Amino acid sequence: MAKRHGRRMAKRLKKTALPRPKQREGVPRSTSLQGRETEIALIDQLLDRIDQGGSNLVVSGATGIGKSAILDEAKSRARECGITVLGMTGVLAEVHIAFAGLEQALRPLMKQAKSLASRQRSALLNAFRMSDDAAASPDIWLVALATLSLLTEGAGHKPILLIADDAQWLDEATRDVLSFVSRRLSSDPIVLLLAVREGFDLPFGDAGTLRHVVPPLGNVDAARLLDLQAPGLSRDLHCRFLREAAGNPLALVELPRAIQAADHGEGRWLPLTERLERAFCSRLSELPDVTRTLLSVAAENDGTSPHEIMRASEVLLDGSIGVDVFAPAISARLIEFDATEVRFRHPLVRSAIHQVTDVATRKKVHAALAAIIEDQDRRLWHRAAATIGPDDELAVEHDLMATRVLRRGALTTVVEILQIAAKLSSTKKARRERLLRAAEFAAVDLGRPTLVEHLLRGAEVDGSDRLSAARVGWCREVGEPQMANDPRKISALIGFADQAHGAGAKDLASSLLVRAAQRCLWSNASSDVRASVLAAASQLELPELDPRLIAISAYVEPLQQGGEVYVKLQALSAGRLGDPHIGRILGSAANIIGAFDLGVSFLAESNAELRKQARIGNLPRVLFAQAWSEMEVGDWVGAMREAEEAVRLAEEVEAPYGPRRPRS
Repeated sequence: MAKRHGRRMAKRLKKTALPRPKQREGVPRSTSLQGRETEIALIDQLLDRIDQGGSNLVVSGATGIGKSAILDEAKSRARECGITVLGMTGVLAEVHIAFAGLEQALRPLMKQAKSLASRQRSALLNAFRMSDDAAASPDIWLVALATLSLLTEGAGHKPILLIADDAQWLDEATRDVLSFVSRRLSSDPIVLLLAVREGFDLPFGDAGTLRHVVPPLGNVDAARLLDLQAPGLSRDLHCRFLREAAGNPLALVELPRAIQAADHGEGRWLPLTERLERAFCSRLSELPDVTRTLLSVAAENDGTSPHEIMRASEVLLDGSIGVDVFAPAISARLIEFDATEVRFRHPLVRSAIHQVTDVATRKKVHAALAAIIEDQDRRLWHRAAATIGPDDELAVEHDLMATRVLRRGALTTVVEILQIAAKLSSTKKARRERLLRAAEFAAVDLGRPTLVEHLLRGAEVDGSDRLSAARVGWCREVGEPQMANDPRKISALIGFADQAHGAGAKDLASSLLVRAAQRCLWSNASSDVRASVLAAASQLELPELDPRLIAISAYVEPLQQGGEVYVKLQALSAGRLGDPHIGRILGSAANIIGAFDLGVSFLAESNAELRKQARIGNLPRVLFAQAWSEMEVGDWVGAMREAEEAVRLAEEVEAPYGPRRPRS
């Protein structure tokens, strides 16, 4: 029957001239879709050849990868070509309603149903509950033949693009009809385009059906899409969004919207919009309870060991479980599993599971993980996450952990640990101290001004605490761009130094005065202002070879005190300093007085120590200063190398790499 039907249609097509689609004339049509040139070219090819016969394309891909956007683009291009567009969208809530999807697509063609053979028309109307005999079960093959007849009749007047989005959620009857139709389109100007979520093996078409898997966006296209969606993002958030989205367009669009309601996105978890949450954990409800428990543990765990996840789950469930409990989550394509690792297929699956898990359950999960994890520092993380309210003893343990981590040079982690310790603090004073320490690391070593301001706001420093006020002043000063020409800041820095000195914090006072001295040079300060900086430095009674005192003299009076500074720099150059900040201060002082050979030595040592300690916030500035001194001594190759790395690294970490004046 189907072959005879196809031959009849072929004869009719020879007699009837079909409207031909508009051709592209060698110039690709524009598209707003970023990084989807391959998919759009494939659709253009099908549409441009539609009058030569029908075809099928099954588009598959991960949640949020952009399948629906590609279908929307296909609809738009088809209408531009004068092609009729029919569409259906699978809905999970309607998956048990027979022919629900098919009725969506055929609604515009139902006026032609009267021309169908009586049995076909009766079956179709019955399927759509449009007849008096709607209680009877329709013959699915008659419905399929009726559908094919309507489509081919309609295509005899105008080519048709039939689109099925979220085909995995179409009801079974609709899928059967589509499968029947898809194998019988070779003679008709009909393109059947289906989008299916990965992990669903649906029987559409045959071995010759064209299939395409939509990949994640590449790095360049992902970054461009993010820039279009959220211009002006900080470098930190920009990099984090790219990392978390992993090339997923929906995530790149939605993550910036979600973060607007959060503080600054520095925490471990990025908030997800409701749309993202739905997209990345829509299959969670299908899983058995024990598997959902397993996934909650995997999401909260800071490791990937299947053994750890299973042991913690056993603590929660108070019973033994086997490896087979992972199977439903693997089948749902939420995780990948091997003997050594459990990995989420997309980072945002993990975030979505975290977000849909209630706080009480999360606390229990962390308590279970703390009970079975042997590593001291990891156990502390989970103990803190399981704790409700302050716990000073645990806060002290986090202080000790911060010290251990600092020795490893993981400064970002140190800041995070101190934030946790602050939350565990029972007194405002202890909380303030820990947040100020975190802010100092973030300002001096990481160069993260947004994070610094967040931490300082949380510290809630008032004017009565003079030392804390001085520390706040120091953190904000370090975040200022070099060459900021504001002489009024000099007196403010001298005042902060006096407050710090009065509280016994001589090191902080010295650092504040070094910065005041630098501002003297940048702003061409008057002799009275320069004298006030030197007078404040003398009040500290620092040793003659103290690097900060040497730097203050170099910056305030480079001509008058240059000779004395040079002698002191030579004396210090014989030994190893060990502290990268001291090396930077001395190297800059050497450059200021023209002792570039000493500058190269001090700055190269500072460069090496900063790398060893992973303190990248100041590295661009050190590299810039080192390039200057190397250029002055004739090492052009080294100067070029350091200058290029300074610019590249500064862009990556969003840190200044050289002195600059603010825009007027």
